[in-house]
Amino acid sequence: MKKILAVIDATNYKEEQLDAIEYVSGILKGNLTIVMLEDVNSITPLMAPDFATGVPARYYEIVIKASEEKGRIIKENTAALRKICTERGLTCAIHSDRGSAAEEIILESRFADLLLLGKELSFPFLFDTEPTGFVKNVLANAQCPVFVIPENMSVVNGVIFSYNGTFSSMYAIKAFAGIFPELVAKNATVVYVCEKGHDTIPHEKLLKEYLDSYNKNITYKILSDKADIALQAYLEQKQDHITTFGAYGRSRLSRFFNSSSAENILRMMQGPLFITHP
Repeated sequence: MKKILAVIDATNYKEEQLDAIEYVSGILKGNLTIVMLEDVNSITPLMAPDFATGVPARYYEIVIKASEEKGRIIKENTAALRKICTERGLTCAIHSDRGSAAEEIILESRFADLLLLGKELSFPFLFDTEPTGFVKNVLANAQCPVFVIPENMSVVNGVIFSYNGTFSSMYAIKAFAGIFPELVAKNATVVYVCEKGHDTIPHEKLLKEYLDSYNKNITYKILSDKADIALQAYLEQKQDHITTFGAYGRSRLSRFFNSSSAENILRMMQGPLFITHP
């Protein structure tokens, strides 16, 4: 039985966030743990003792009251989550984490089979990028596969395997097939973008031999154009499918997310994503 780890911002919980989490955990019938996460990096510097000296009392009182209000909101949100899980009959463990948001989740992902992460999840108070800095950091460093949940997620009717012949893309395919074999058997398509004049799928025979053990009726498509443009155009028609991507090794942001193609795909995708790396 798989362990599924889902992340919710403890200060911005909404009941509808539970819908996708419940749906995915229902497909896997795994052990679900929901983390109500509070990021201490988003706390104002005025809260720190080093900054308190010399701060006018009235300002410091405002900050203290804001912190107390935040604590009250988190407590109420956690209670509300427990209540709705009970009402829905959703069996799960719920615990609170307080620390550096990305670091906490990266560590916990080491002890999970799948991490569920909302595409819009962001902890800092400042305006963020899309995908958010938090999401990019976790995707680049997570120690288990990550299921990126879109803002409006529908029923998943199949999987799109993005494949370019590399170890990383095949690693993602194998990881997904191992976790969601029923979705591969239901409906699966391998998409290869023709680059540098290579109009045949690399190692196609070996790829088909491997995937035939899951589904002998998988579709293989060859697209042309720049990778991000071709994939975006195709995937716009497949928002009810989950798409796999393989990051490039145990990389930092500089190798995977500084790629404009990867950034564009993540920004524009409306369906769920499955991203992992060795």
